[in-house]
Amino acid sequence: MMPKTRLFLLFFLIWYSERSYSANYYLSASSGNDERTLKEAQHPDTPWQTLNRLNDYIPQLNPGDSVLFKSGDVFYGSLNLKKSGTSEKPIVFSHYGDGAPPVISGFSTLKNWEKSAPGIYFANVPQTTSQINVLTLNGLPQPLGRFPNGDEKNMGYLIPDEITGKNQISHETLNESGQWAGAELVIRKNHWIIDREKVLSHQNNSLTFLPSSGYPPKKGYGFFVQNHLNTLDQMGEWYHDVRKNRLYLCTGEQTPEELRIKVSIEEHLLTTLTNTRHILIKGIHFEGANKDALLIRGGTDFHLDAVTIENSGENAIMVQNMDRFRIENSKILNAQNSGIYLRSGNYQASIRNNHIENTHIYSGMGQSGDNNGYGIFSISDADTITNNTIKNSGYVGIGFRGSNTLVKNNYIDGFCLVKGDGGGIYSYTGNAGKKYSNRKIIGNIIQNGNGAREGTPLHNTDFPAPAEGIYLDDNTENILVADNTVSQINNRGIYLHNAKNINVRNNLVFDASFLIFLADDQLGQPLAGVLITENTLIKKNPHQVSMGVRSANPEFTLIGVSDQNKHVDISGAGASFSIQNTDTKEEIYFSLEGWRKKTNWENKSEETIRSPDKPYSYTSEAKTIKNIDFSTDTSGLNCVKDCTLTWGEGGYVSVSAENEVSALKLDIGPVRHEQIYLLTLTASSSEPVMMEAYLRQRGPAYQKLCHGKPFALNINGNENQILIQQPREDGDASLILNIFQSKNEIRIDNIRIDLLPPKKKTDEPDSFLLVTNPKSSQDMLDLEGSYKDLASKSHSGKINLAPYQSIFLIKE
Repeated sequence: MMPKTRLFLLFFLIWYSERSYSANYYLSASSGNDERTLKEAQHPDTPWQTLNRLNDYIPQLNPGDSVLFKSGDVFYGSLNLKKSGTSEKPIVFSHYGDGAPPVISGFSTLKNWEKSAPGIYFANVPQTTSQINVLTLNGLPQPLGRFPNGDEKNMGYLIPDEITGKNQISHETLNESGQWAGAELVIRKNHWIIDREKVLSHQNNSLTFLPSSGYPPKKGYGFFVQNHLNTLDQMGEWYHDVRKNRLYLCTGEQTPEELRIKVSIEEHLLTTLTNTRHILIKGIHFEGANKDALLIRGGTDFHLDAVTIENSGENAIMVQNMDRFRIENSKILNAQNSGIYLRSGNYQASIRNNHIENTHIYSGMGQSGDNNGYGIFSISDADTITNNTIKNSGYVGIGFRGSNTLVKNNYIDGFCLVKGDGGGIYSYTGNAGKKYSNRKIIGNIIQNGNGAREGTPLHNTDFPAPAEGIYLDDNTENILVADNTVSQINNRGIYLHNAKNINVRNNLVFDASFLIFLADDQLGQPLAGVLITENTLIKKNPHQVSMGVRSANPEFTLIGVSDQNKHVDISGAGASFSIQNTDTKEEIYFSLEGWRKKTNWENKSEETIRSPDKPYSYTSEAKTIKNIDFSTDTSGLNCVKDCTLTWGEGGYVSVSAENEVSALKLDIGPVRHEQIYLLTLTASSSEPVMMEAYLRQRGPAYQKLCHGKPFALNINGNENQILIQQPREDGDASLILNIFQSKNEIRIDNIRIDLLPPKKKTDEPDSFLLVTNPKSSQDMLDLEGSYKDLASKSHSGKINLAPYQSIFLIKE
């Protein structure tokens, strides 16, 4: 008789030999059958059918096994990964057959609609008790119903009449008591926070709510109400009554039967255990998660390749405590909160060659508090984030912390669309005392930073909204910023805030209110160890500033060095620089020569000024408000700070400035927000000097009505044209002209202010082009006309650009 030990060993060897090979398991929603045996499921002609059957078997998978979903099929439910592979034999989840990628869906199609009111219907929601976060109408996600609507004044934000404590606001339109009890309050707490709060009660014109973050309401910041039956008045608006488990929808003139209506009922479409290792997900489409579509909770080597994640109620991907997470060649579309969110505990993530679009584009649909609304957000070391395209981010394109991080060759187009005080690429350290090192931001193309004025004090003004191209925030250290292209940014192209040991080299920055800006304050450490060299900084408009510094009596030798840069001005006004002194609250502008004297920076930098054709011409449609030639006297121009005016019989005014900042005032009467004003100033100075023009209230509180517009005067008596668009409306305004850093005589020959007709679109090509190649391969781009680059080399017909390269061209 065979000994028991030998018999057991024999059976083990037989079992192991049967399971040592890698098996394929097939699923088809259209032709599968869950009653089939394990052996049958290993053949594509006899697959299983549902995710439930697969989830039952997943714990028995072996390293090297593959689970294959039939192409073109839709599988409803969630995939629960409870088994790991090995480094040599990962477990693979992919597809088989021809056709579109298989879909794992959390959607349910709503049916059996009943009429609630004209144009409003309701249906019962199956299998869910939590708040629904995604509803699609004919395939397109829809925002919750809201009051006021987003197409109304201030994009539907109401500014509170009164704020009481941290949990009560009032507004005159909230005049029907009880109307909004149980609704959700969406409130901007500042530029970068939009919170969602439960309305506890509505009495008279006040709402009492339950705060969802530590940020209190703030004067001048707006709110709206959503997720209530009374909000439904526009096609596609919806409301989920969680208590009754009903969903209400406004269908306008149509009936629900004419529409394809889906709602998210699965919280997650893929979840893992806390130590899941060596998994590959390839070629699968995930759609309709109510929260995080992929919830990856720890382990090693989780790899996503060629997946699509669409219509996620919160984040498309949430990862924590994972070593070597990878996602490549994938698409993330319509995530309500963030696209890829890497929380703490991750290490050595690789995010490469992905397309992320429409992240947090509805202001009431993201999550409350900090760190929401990112295309990619990571708190981990040794990340590699390369060759991604990120379009339309509600807040930040790419945000990162940690050491040994590379952010390279990404294309970021459209950010800070819903919130502000963020960047295309953003890094923050704060006061945690962490020291990060070896971080690189290289070769990225960043454009179209908006800043989201709505619901803030900046609404209906032309003040720069806070969107920054590359933004290194509080206590950020040890970053190389090189070879990037940053353009069309509402506020600052490259912004260093309380930053240290930053090398800004060989970047091209075009069309930003401040092309480079440095600041320190009480929120972090002083600026130090900053090196700014070999950058090309291109001013598009006269009021844009080449470089600015905000600090309390800045010590430029301690801040660092800025030199060997190219300052290009295509407006004809010349490079301009500024210091904002946080102690005195004064802002002083400088020419390049004055900046060199003040800072000992830019001594080897170059300035190129291209005088354009006259940018604005007077037509019969223009209305002249003031036209002063000083033929008889000073004609209402007054000195209001540290200067003396002398009228000359030849028809001019001589201004003797007596201090570092002097100011003139000219009263002009009422100004309106929707109007466009053109200031034309003909003046000269005995040496180059900077001036600033802006509109201000004539009387108390002397509030500025528009953003300051700096420009240069020279000895030739040049004509300066300053455009003022969308000023704050005021019934009695004054023009203020500040004069900086000059004790020389300034002569003013003419001041003219015209009300211009609305700007008409023209089909004429611009006199300049910024040409970029936001691709991973070389590209040949067409040119209409002949151009010269900044090195005076001619280009026409076509231009060949390397990956992520850019070139600035001026029409010949």
